[in-house]
This record gives sequence, structure tokens and C-alpha cells, in this order.
Amino acid sequence: MIKMIDRTEDVINRVNKYLALVRYGYSSQEKLMRLHVLEDYYESLDKQATEEVFSSNMEFAEKLSKNLVLPLKVKGVFLTEGRPQRKYYTAEELSKAVDNPLNQKFPLMLDHKDNEAAKVIGMVDKIEYDPAIKGIRWWGHINDETFALNVIDKAIKQVSVAVFSSTEFDPRIGIAGKNLTFKELSLVMDGAEPFNSIEVA
Repeated sequence: MIKMIDRTEDVINRVNKYLALVRYGYSSQEKLMRLHVLEDYYESLDKQATEEVFSSNMEFAEKLSKNLVLPLKVKGVFLTEGRPQRKYYTAEELSKAVDNPLNQKFPLMLDHKDNEAAKVIGMVDKIEYDPAIKGIRWWGHINDETFALNVIDKAIKQVSVAVFSSTEFDPRIGIAGKNLTFKELSLVMDGAEPFNSIEVA
């Protein structure tokens, strides 16, 4: 029993000596590091300050697929004969609408936010009636980089037009819109007109 106690004390003493040596080693290294820091500090006092400039380039994933030139020319269809909502628009009224002087140019916007100037992202520059589709084709441009990229990437593929019109009841088609005036065309995620579209011109 006495021998076992002596042996245990011997092991403990050896461990304590080892730990003391390790702590001494760490302490010595720490002191050397501090000396190096102080040495660098005093050396820097005798030197003129220098400036380092770091530059980096960041590219959007959309730009990697296609170069973007603003304004982005776009085109599509925004209204065809039929009843997208409450009123029915006839081919005759759509054809007449493209000759309305007020419809020659109007804003391209976002989500019909027509009371917010910041939501104007471009213009509709020209419209034409196409008898082949009984609808109105349009051409315009987008000035905003983000939404131009979204159209290029086909993240946005639909539009919706805001129409002012008089109302007339037709016994054949019901409530019809007459004398159409287009207030604005908006980029949307889901337009009421079933054949609407937007694409790069």
C-alpha cells in the first residue's frame, strides 16, 4: 500500500513538472510574440504611412448570360378581342384605339402603381392592331436595369394594361368597352389578358 502511494506521488510529480515546462514554453513564446509586436510598432514610427487599396468586381448572375444595353427594347401583345375582366373589347374598338392620339405613347410601369413616380421603368413607344390575332401589339423600352434583366431572363413574361373606356350594353356580348384610352402598361406576374406577352425586341 505504501509503495502504491509513493508511486502515485511520483507520477503526480512528473506530471506537474511536465505541465510546468509546457507553461514555460507557452510563456516564452508569448513573450517573444509581444517583443516582435513592439519591435514592429517602433519600426513603423520611423516610416511614412502607406495606403493599400483593395478592389473587387461583383457580377450579377443574370449579366453572365447576356450583355445588357439600356434602354432595353421590348415588345409584345397587351390586349386582344374578348373579355379579360368586366368589359368585352371588340376587334373594331381595338383597331380604332391604335389611332387615338392619346394612345401613341404611354408609361411602362410596375404592378399598376400609377400614383408612384418611382414605379415608371420605361415607355410604350408604339402600338399596332394585328388582324391576325385580333389584338394590339406593342413596342417599348425599359430604362431600369433590374427589370430589364428580369425580362431577359424570362423571370417576368406578362403585362397588364390600364384601360379607360365608356360602357355600352350590347345584346350579343353584354357589357362592352368603347372609345379605349390606355393609361399605362405594367409588368406583372399574371395578367388578366390571356394572350399578353413581353419579350426582348
